[in-house]
Amino acid sequence: MIRQFETREDGADTYATYTSNQFYIEVPLGADEETSNKIDTALLLAALSQIRSSVIRDDVYVNQELVRQDFSITTTEGAALLRELEQAFPDYADYARSSYNLVGKYEGYREPYENASISWYDFEAKPSESLQVAFNASYQDSDIKNWYGLKFDLVTREVLLKVHVNEYANDEPELPVGPKFYAITHSQDSTFTSQWVDAYVLATPKRIREFCAAKGLTYPLPPTKHTECDVVSIWGFVFNKDTLEYGAVKAYARYNK
Repeated sequence: MIRQFETREDGADTYATYTSNQFYIEVPLGADEETSNKIDTALLLAALSQIRSSVIRDDVYVNQELVRQDFSITTTEGAALLRELEQAFPDYADYARSSYNLVGKYEGYREPYENASISWYDFEAKPSESLQVAFNASYQDSDIKNWYGLKFDLVTREVLLKVHVNEYANDEPELPVGPKFYAITHSQDSTFTSQWVDAYVLATPKRIREFCAAKGLTYPLPPTKHTECDVVSIWGFVFNKDTLEYGAVKAYARYNK
């Protein structure tokens, strides 16, 4: 990915300058690809800095369609979904433990999800040893992120545990350049670990658009949304761990509430 940029000299130093609709960026000049990557990272960080972390909405897009909305539990929408979750699965977890927690409702838009479900994410907490044991999972604290998700199927009453890991130890398909982490999904009755792995990438819309075009994948956002670097907090690339086939490509468009 190459961006068109200007240059500015400051004594013996030369900087690449880039102006978007929202931000002015300066980075040390290097090779074109290296400089473009630096600009891309700076644009992303600048956009993310505009978002508060405790009162948000994430619009999740797949195939240019809105498939899920996640809300902070302190919002009106989040509080209503939290009450529904507490009624459907009472005492399963301390759902309101942190104001940073997110909750959302969705249909079975991709594997391994099949029915209407509620998604709940517990932030600033790692899945406890007892929770991991219940799902036949075992991770070292140093290997996992400081949050996890539970997926509650409102039809079958089954629960899935989603553990976010820093690294994926097995083969993976080609993924866009940018910081990454992964998620592994475990079933409640310990009968399976989903064959579908989530790879999450931090990047600007431009980089993801170009990657999807090169790989024949459907860019997840509608063409009029987030065309440069409005806030897409994360991109999800689902892939089959056995065949390395790409699955859904997800965009998490984030908004202050």
